[in-house]
Amino acid sequence: MMSRFMRGALRLVSPFAFVLLPACSDEPATTPPTETDIFDRLQAIPGMVVTEENSGVEGYRYFVMEYEQPADHGAEGGPVFRQRLLLHHRDEAAPFVLGTSGYNVNPTRQRLREPASFLQANQLFVEQRFFTPSRPEPADWSLLTIEQAAADHHRIVEVLKPIYTGKWISSGASKGGMTSVYHRRFFPDDVDGTVAYVAPHSFGTKDARYLDFVASLGSSTCQDALQYFQREVLLRRPAMLARIDEQATMVGLTYDLLGREKALEVATLELVFTFWQYYDESVCPEVGAEPPTDDDVWTFLDEIASPSLWSDEEFLTYEPYYWQAATELGFPAVEESHVADLLQFPGIDTAETFLTPGKTPVFDASAMQDISTWISAEGERLLFVYGETDPYTAAAFELGNAKDSYRFLAPGLNHSALIVDLVEPDRAKALDALEAWTGVTPVLPPETAIRARRTRRDPD
Repeated sequence: MMSRFMRGALRLVSPFAFVLLPACSDEPATTPPTETDIFDRLQAIPGMVVTEENSGVEGYRYFVMEYEQPADHGAEGGPVFRQRLLLHHRDEAAPFVLGTSGYNVNPTRQRLREPASFLQANQLFVEQRFFTPSRPEPADWSLLTIEQAAADHHRIVEVLKPIYTGKWISSGASKGGMTSVYHRRFFPDDVDGTVAYVAPHSFGTKDARYLDFVASLGSSTCQDALQYFQREVLLRRPAMLARIDEQATMVGLTYDLLGREKALEVATLELVFTFWQYYDESVCPEVGAEPPTDDDVWTFLDEIASPSLWSDEEFLTYEPYYWQAATELGFPAVEESHVADLLQFPGIDTAETFLTPGKTPVFDASAMQDISTWISAEGERLLFVYGETDPYTAAAFELGNAKDSYRFLAPGLNHSALIVDLVEPDRAKALDALEAWTGVTPVLPPETAIRARRTRRDPD
């Protein structure tokens, strides 16, 4: 189609070519307007601050942005904060993937996730409210709710949709996948479909569904070995605490908030759950005639569920997650009966444990029930992917009567499960859904289509 800016006349100058000549007119010739660069279009959004950085993804430009958001979407003129956004821009007309991180985002780690890679789409990743630096100051923690976070995403959609005119897909993994579903519940028409990976839907602050599921994973030999190592950690408490101190000195960790003794018990209790979340039976420890050394026990614990994950820096980084788990999201129950005789802090592994003093969360069981009801009654264009051996699959979302929606299980996969891990015809159905929702045929890059099974998903 000829551009509407081509106002000249065509003259035939050869059997094979046309050239554009100026039209006969007394009016002076005009220069066609130039298209506004995407940087300028983004920067023109009120409340948006944009910085372009070198892109690590071929064919894309990369922008680190901050968008001003109200701390309380129901209170006009109240406090605001800046929410961090990471944008890989390809083309305004291409599909757009709204990535809901659920946690922090890291500007130095650039990669396209599955939906954007398959669709050659633009990709935006949004930092969850209250994860620093995307936190109001002072912080009113009562405003850290799934509805307030959904409103954050809705405002982002509102300001970017006039620029990005292709179809929109929301997507996230684990808590990010949960967040994408919550966004759809409150603003179901913001996007054309949602792909949620390994996203749990927990009920209660100690959801017992996880107990039987985790107990069913692996062979009895592996299960016994894991429980044996849990007991060995606690039986060797002085040696383990000494190694925590050595590691803390070496890398500069502190344990003033939770305490190293409690960190050791939490790590021990979560060892089995975390093992199946990120590993498989091929790395199950062997228990032989010779007992393991203190170094053997520490090395295994530090690899699977390091106590350092509950040091002060990590404690503060993930406190917003634990607040949400203690107020709305729920939290897995973890088995401790087989080590009960060795525990100094029984019942410690709950979300409330990992909040700084002064916070008093009240759990609202109706929040997740509302999500369940909405999915079954009104949900549509939802796609869930789970790993067969991932403990979080114990609390997989139920589709109920949701329309044009799918739930798939990747055989032998854990918390790293992806669409490419699905067996046929499940993978074909998932790709067909993406095509139907976006109008673009997904293309699997060769290196992705043939990649080996992974054992761990990189954090966002």
